[in-house]
Amino acid sequence: MLCDFTIDNWLTLISLNFIAFGGGFALWQFYKNTKIKRAEFLNQILEKLRFDENLTTTMYVVDYNQVWYDNKFHNSEFEGNIDKLFSYLDYICYLKSTRNIKGTEFKICQYEINRVCVSIATQQYLWNLYHFSKKNNTDSSFQYLIDYGIEKNLFPTDFKENITLYIKTLNW
Repeated sequence: MLCDFTIDNWLTLISLNFIAFGGGFALWQFYKNTKIKRAEFLNQILEKLRFDENLTTTMYVVDYNQVWYDNKFHNSEFEGNIDKLFSYLDYICYLKSTRNIKGTEFKICQYEINRVCVSIATQQYLWNLYHFSKKNNTDSSFQYLIDYGIEKNLFPTDFKENITLYIKTLNW
């Protein structure tokens, strides 16, 4: 059977092998490039979280479990800082839930996200936002952060159902 192969057949076979190898190499380069882009993107978010003065100050207030959510919170400057911090963390949780970042990449931010989620003030704020949004038939701000907190048992199990879990500060 090998004797029946002509030079043209051998050249075709060799060409197909080169094409397969080239295609495999291109696919490997694509995956490697995508991984690098994800790392660069995650690094940009982390730089903001760790080196932006407002975000780091806000993170310390939340991380050290200071009482920051009270009747004076809404419409304050600090609410803007909290919302900015939570927006970044919510986006990271979104990327994780849509599998745009892998578990190993998520671990880089997991400590900050977990610390935010175990804060009682955070839970009170997100609980109020969740129920306010629910009453207004819309998705909640920071929904991915809320879902992460519930999924990882960092929030009370009845977070979404119990309307008397925390003090109500929003009109819902």
